Amino acid sequence: METIAVYWEPKPKTYGFKEVFDLSLVTIEIKPEKMIQWGLWLMELADLNIGFHLILAKYSTDRELQLYILLEKLWADSLLSYFDKKINLDSEKDFYLRSPVELISFQGPHFADRYGIADSAFKALEDKKVPILIAVCSGAAVYIVLPENTLHEARFLLSEAFEVP
Repeated sequence: METIAVYWEPKPKTYGFKEVFDLSLVTIEIKPEKMIQWGLWLMELADLNIGFHLILAKYSTDRELQLYILLEKLWADSLLSYFDKKINLDSEKDFYLRSPVELISFQGPHFADRYGIADSAFKALEDKKVPILIAVCSGAAVYIVLPENTLHEARFLLSEAFEVP
């Protein structure tokens, strides 16, 4: 027999919020027939010495891989210059840059052991119609990428939904 303990609290505790402004979000849709080529190009990105805040990949229903790269806005030109040598960015519909965007991230005690952490965050933002571009929940951390000029409102709403030190 296995015993599972579930801990729930009406206002989850967090260690505080980390905020980053002036970011760029690159979205690349990679079709199955181009997977190898894109893989090689992405490996070459290491030579550019560009730091990333977040990289997320998700598999779509049309067998495409959607890749999201969140980086400092100041690196966007280097990234665009690199990819412009590989593809025609003006006509490529599978490559999109959104800039600037903002990131708010947070973690808390035992987030990974409890259900409802992401739901609490998303509901707090959804109730006031704060748009989320992408979100990642990994272990004890939540990362939310937002359009420009929405981070302050998001922090306020999240601080009402979570206990902040």
